[in-house]
Amino acid sequence: MTDSMSYHRSKMSPTRMMDESQSDRRGNNGGIRRDSSTATLLTREQQLREEIARLRREEQELREKDHWVKQNITAVREKIAAERRPY
Repeated sequence: MTDSMSYHRSKMSPTRMMDESQSDRRGNNGGIRRDSSTATLLTREQQLREEIARLRREEQELREKDHWVKQNITAVREKIAAERRPY
């Protein structure tokens, strides 16, 4: 295949050869853009994973606080009920 490409290039005008090499470069830039885009997506994915982990920890902390508050409410209600009972 290389030999046939060499043959065709030898038959091309210099201008046409430049056009072809520029389109090759554009293809490479597309590859670079694709690599950059992939890197951006991977970075964003990592950021989202970290945010999800942070939100899960926050959710757990809020559940623990909620449980603590509910226990305190129950304790206060029991204390009020005990104070209202006649001895």
